Amino acid sequence: MRRFARPYAQATMTVAGSVEKAAAVRDQLAAFAQAMSTSPQLRGVLANPALSVEIKQSIAARIAEGLGMDPLASRLLRALVQRQRTGRLAEVIDALTRELNRRQGVAVAEVSTAEPLGDDERAALQRVLEQKVGKKLQLSTRVEPELLAGFVAQVDSQLFDGSLRGQLDRLARELAQA
Repeated sequence: MRRFARPYAQATMTVAGSVEKAAAVRDQLAAFAQAMSTSPQLRGVLANPALSVEIKQSIAARIAEGLGMDPLASRLLRALVQRQRTGRLAEVIDALTRELNRRQGVAVAEVSTAEPLGDDERAALQRVLEQKVGKKLQLSTRVEPELLAGFVAQVDSQLFDGSLRGQLDRLARELAQA
C-alpha cells in the first residue's frame, strides 16, 4: 500500500467514528471510482493540469451529489481532487478496506483454484481456512488452471498449498534429495 493512502484511511476511520460509517464512505468512493473508470471524459478532466482545482472540485461535487455521497465522502473526495490524487483513488479505497478489515479482525485470503469454486466449496474452504488461521476471512478467488487440481491460499504471511502441482513439486524435490 502506498504511504500516502494510509493517512487518508486512518483519518477517515477517525472522523467517521464507526466502522459502519467508514465502510459506507468506502463504498461511496468506490461508486465514484466506478464512474471514473467508465468515463474517459471524467478521468481526462480530473487529470488535466490546465484546469483549475476549483473547476475539478465543482465537477467532482456535482457527480458526488448525483451519486448521493454523504458529506464525509464528499470532503474526502474534495481533498483528493485538491491534492491531484484522484488517479490514485483505488489505492485510497484499498487502504480504507485494509484498515476496516484490520479493525474488524478480518484477514483477506487470496485463493487460487484450478477450477471455479461452487458456493458450497467456497464456504467449506473458507471455514477450513478460518479454523487454520483463527481469524474471520474474506476470500478473494481466481482460477489458475496450471495448478491442475486443488487450491493455493495466501493469508497474511501464511501459505497453504493444497494443489496437485504443489504436491508434484514437493515429490520432485524429495526424489532429487534421495
